[in-house]
Order: sequence, then C-alpha cells, then structure tokens
Amino acid sequence: CTPGILMSAAALLEENTEPTRDEIRQALSGNLCRCTGYTKILDAVEMAAASLGGEHPAEVEA
Repeated sequence: CTPGILMSAAALLEENTEPTRDEIRQALSGNLCRCTGYTKILDAVEMAAASLGGEHPAEVEA
C-alpha cells in the first residue's frame, strides 16, 4: 500500500502544491491500506506540501 500512496501523493503535489485535506483524501482514495487509519498519512502529505511551498513545518510526533 505504501508505494501506491506515495505515488498518488507525489502526483497530487505535482499538480497542486497547496492541496486541502479533502483534496488529499480524494487523491489517496484509490489506495486501500489495512495497516493505518490514514491520519498520519494525511498529515505527512500536508507537511510535504508545506515543505514544497518553502515552509518548515514543525516536527510531528511518531
């Protein structure tokens, strides 16, 4: 599941460097994963978008 999620997130961020959380959910909707609740994945995509935009997001606890 992780490779598909990463590819979907990368494709989204190539098209939209400031996606909303709903846009991220939509972009990842074709990826099924039984190992996670997706919250940390959504957070990670938001952090990646912020980083691409030049922001330096705060560290997130694992």
